[in-house]
Amino acid sequence: MMNILIDMPLFNPFFDSLQNMEEVNVKVIEPSDKSRHLPEELIEDIDILFCTTPPLNHEKMRRLKMIQISSSGYTQLIGQKLEERNIEVCNALGVFDVPIAEWNIAMMISVARNLRGMLHNQDQQIWDRSAQFQNEIRGGIVGIWGYGGIGRETARVAKALGMKIHVLTRSGVYSRENIYCVPGTGDESGILPDRVFLMEEKELFLKELDFLIMAIPQTPGTVGIVSEEELKLLKPTSFILNPARGPLIQEQALLRALNEKWI
Repeated sequence: MMNILIDMPLFNPFFDSLQNMEEVNVKVIEPSDKSRHLPEELIEDIDILFCTTPPLNHEKMRRLKMIQISSSGYTQLIGQKLEERNIEVCNALGVFDVPIAEWNIAMMISVARNLRGMLHNQDQQIWDRSAQFQNEIRGGIVGIWGYGGIGRETARVAKALGMKIHVLTRSGVYSRENIYCVPGTGDESGILPDRVFLMEEKELFLKELDFLIMAIPQTPGTVGIVSEEELKLLKPTSFILNPARGPLIQEQALLRALNEKWI
């Protein structure tokens, strides 16, 4: 019998199919995104764990063979010594491509049309027909720095809205296979970008953008990758969206750029 412990929100269709498997016993607990101690009698015979963060006392899980986490990032597993116990770990790469891409689209429309100002006027019963509330993102250039799952799904939706897609990568755009992608989404073949720039062409990439979207992971090599130099290359009317990690952009440089209205 294989014992599975689920410490994350349930998706009932998959949960039902899992329960119906022979030789599988499923335990479910109230999910938490914080690590905590779990009762030893609950976890000692678990073979597979679904969670966001492993329990603090995971060393008591003597039969544990595999952990499936609910996030793409996996910093919560660093230093847990799971490899010393031959425990396989899977992240959720691809699962969040659609909601984050939709956030990108929502934010582009919001900032282009000053949605915050529009809602403020509505709350104050102000009828303001200013052109700023009618701006279109159609025809605009969205620059996607990095072209993984989030970048590709953002490109697909933005393209459908009539935007031009520029991409900046280290090694070009290729087909993306053997990585989970929600059916019907993304750009598996890498055919959607109107222009692709390599890192040595970064200046050309940044100068034309209406929107810059950061879609690269945080690594020692990408922390602070956007500095004053990059911010000064953008148009004064440009917007930056960073659905990735904050430290990609140097904070003091960003504050200066906003305060001095470089962007």
